[in-house]
Amino acid sequence: MSEQHNTARESGVQYITSAGDINVYPPRGGGGRFAKRRVLLAAGAIVAAAATAVTLALLPSPPPAARTRAAGSSAHSPAGVPAHSAPSSASAAPKASAGSGASSAPERPESRDAPSAAPAPGRPDADSDLKEGSAPDSRADGTPHAAVRSKSWSTSYVDGTVCAVGDEWTQVPGMTGINFQACTYAVSSSGNAQFGVKVRNTSKRQVAVAVWVEYWMTKQQYNCSTLFPQDHVVIDPGTTWYSQMRNCIRSLKGEKHRVQAYAGVSEEGGSPRYSRLAPSRGVDIFENGTAVPVIYPN
Repeated sequence: MSEQHNTARESGVQYITSAGDINVYPPRGGGGRFAKRRVLLAAGAIVAAAATAVTLALLPSPPPAARTRAAGSSAHSPAGVPAHSAPSSASAAPKASAGSGASSAPERPESRDAPSAAPAPGRPDADSDLKEGSAPDSRADGTPHAAVRSKSWSTSYVDGTVCAVGDEWTQVPGMTGINFQACTYAVSSSGNAQFGVKVRNTSKRQVAVAVWVEYWMTKQQYNCSTLFPQDHVVIDPGTTWYSQMRNCIRSLKGEKHRVQAYAGVSEEGGSPRYSRLAPSRGVDIFENGTAVPVIYPN
């Protein structure tokens, strides 16, 4: 142990041992133990500071680009705002073009031409919604197109067909502008007679009716067939519909008979058989097959 005498506070003497310990002894032997503890704490602090300095010196330095970005963020941060709170380059608004002079972000091109929201998949476009939701067009007679149905097929009766006496039309009960006539057709030497009905629509609307046809022979009533009553007969305004004569035929051979048709018409779904019935003119058929329309009054 080497001894080094230094003048310290309170005239103390310092001794440095071979192990590096520093011992301070007061000249009068009072308080030496406490003085030695203070010196040891100070020496430990010096050693720790030296170790920290060495450790920082040995750490790797950040790359130049990182130092540049960190410096730029600190330089451009607004006053009073920490550098780490500045927005990143990905979220920052794009700069205005050189010639625009605008300070705000430019408007997206699609915001001017495209709709504000794309239609949902499978949703009809606006034109389809308008077509489906709008009221249907109307015909010239005021009947909506949605209510128009395909008219029932028919063909006019051939010459020689006799219908109502005096060509009078019978009004269909409860239907304004709807009239009908019963008709009979018999040709000499044909051996049969045929019966039918024609319905006239003089209104400005399309109508649907049910019809009934029967016939009388020598003052006895006969039903035509299972084809009558015939329902769902659709007639356009201003037209006449004819039932098919082949739906009601009676064979006559070697006998004399007076035959005539009876017909009735009601609204679709009604009971034309029990509605107002009206007869056609009669036809006399003789044994030789000659057919002669009845002349009224007779």
